[in-house]
Amino acid sequence: MKHILPLIAASALCISTASAHPADKPPTQNETAMTTHTLTSKYSFDETVSRLETAIKSKGMDIFAVIDHQEAARRNGLTMQPAKVIVFGTPKAGTPLMVKDPAFALQLPLRVLVTETDGKVRTAYTDTRALIVGSRISFDEVANTLANAEKLIQKTVGE
Repeated sequence: MKHILPLIAASALCISTASAHPADKPPTQNETAMTTHTLTSKYSFDETVSRLETAIKSKGMDIFAVIDHQEAARRNGLTMQPAKVIVFGTPKAGTPLMVKDPAFALQLPLRVLVTETDGKVRTAYTDTRALIVGSRISFDEVANTLANAEKLIQKTVGE
């Protein structure tokens, strides 16, 4: 029996090490698919950004920033595809979550990326359940707030 415990520990270590992601290789799209949702918009890049901004505001949420990565690249002599990140939310929903778990402030405000690659406009955002992993926040606490923002994005780019 005393020889079995070290064997179990060694096996567990081998399994956990084998499944760990190498530090020098970024995760593939399949590995991030569970946490990031990517949708193809049926609208142009500018129209997708505009529709999302309008939809977000119509639900009483604030747009705290729109980060234009393409413009930032251009100012630094670089080129890249169109890419904007809309940073949004509402203190009414986010504040109680951050009071309960101060570290949850690292997940808020919410963000949605709009980009255009290969002639297709896509949006990407983090899955609500992935946002709360490792926090003291339960899904029930965000089902009518953060999860609704996710549904709003889906509806807005898919209409």
